Amino acid sequence: MRFKGKVVIVTGSGQGIGSSIAKVFAAEGAKVVTNNRKAGTTGGDAATVAAEIKAAGGEATPIFGSVNDYKEAKHIIQATVEKYGRIDVLVNNAAIMVDGPLIKYTEKQIRDIVDVNLTGTIFTCQHVIPYMAKQKYGKIVNISSGAGLAGDQNITAYSATKYGVIGFTEALAAELAYYNINVNAVCPGGVPTRMNFRPGATYDYNYFHRPITGEDIAAACLFLASEEARNITSTWIPVTAGVEKKVPDNKPIFTV
Repeated sequence: MRFKGKVVIVTGSGQGIGSSIAKVFAAEGAKVVTNNRKAGTTGGDAATVAAEIKAAGGEATPIFGSVNDYKEAKHIIQATVEKYGRIDVLVNNAAIMVDGPLIKYTEKQIRDIVDVNLTGTIFTCQHVIPYMAKQKYGKIVNISSGAGLAGDQNITAYSATKYGVIGFTEALAAELAYYNINVNAVCPGGVPTRMNFRPGATYDYNYFHRPITGEDIAAACLFLASEEARNITSTWIPVTAGVEKKVPDNKPIFTV
């Protein structure tokens, strides 16, 4: 158990990739804080995931709050410290995505995507830094995307935020190196989750023509948060099966 006794926060872990990440850390002995916006969130719930972890013999606590709300992001961090006394790993996974050409987005959709995916990541990092710096130890893993390595049509705002997460990761790693805090990112390809895929989706776009799983993403997070990666910082791991190498279709995606 590589993470026995370690305290790990996984934001947006009520479902999908975040749920997989939380469960894999717990299986490795971590005390895991699961999170989503509020109890009973449609499509997933951090309390349910925490209960599943406990049923499997692990330790987990759900802490609710929206990462894009400054005070709630702070609460997630503070409540974790009150519960466990420290924070060793922060995985910034919370994200939202809207499909469709940019001209179809509403102002609210654009603002929500930026606020959750990028601003929320910045908020949680800002609030966790004092605790990790005092420990002179910490691992921050930000979840970007294959769409943060190569811009993707129909998810332009999402792509922009995920590029931003990589830039933020690189900059923050430089700020925190003195305090022995590693800051890296993982860039998932297409994982068939409620947010990301529709029934009947195919995988012809990636090199292996097979789905990427939440457990694949979790394995990369586990590595970056481990002591094996103690000298890895300011970088990212693409778990994409080559998806960022694709060429856009030469056809219109909307009409005017």
